[in-house]
Amino acid sequence: MRLILILFLTTMLSACKSKSGDTAEAPVSQSTSLFDEVMAIHDEVMPEMATIHRLKKQLEDAGTPENSVITGTQIKSLNEADDAMMSWMAMFKLPENKVQEAAYLESEKIKITEVRNQMYKAMEDAKKTLDSLKNHPQ
Repeated sequence: MRLILILFLTTMLSACKSKSGDTAEAPVSQSTSLFDEVMAIHDEVMPEMATIHRLKKQLEDAGTPENSVITGTQIKSLNEADDAMMSWMAMFKLPENKVQEAAYLESEKIKITEVRNQMYKAMEDAKKTLDSLKNHPQ
């Protein structure tokens, strides 16, 4: 709710500052810029899906009865990050109403940033676990 209020106030202030001929272009360029930002975040982490799958395979191969809890936890974390990206992509759809587009994109930017953070954390933790298993085999 607070985000929507901030977006509304920002939009109102920018509309007041615009020249009368520029008002139609401002929301379009703002939405285009936001769309580009959202897609840049997505495009940054989408190739990491292959890394997630590779790490899952390595953890599965390294799994033993003695370390099954830790490898299972890391595999679960990687699966959740994978699912978060897949869900975000499945749900992403620009609204037909252009007035709602900027607010939607702001919301999606937050969501895809959270997905990115989740993916990087899961990959980092999995790599640490694999390194630990290599240095201290069970």
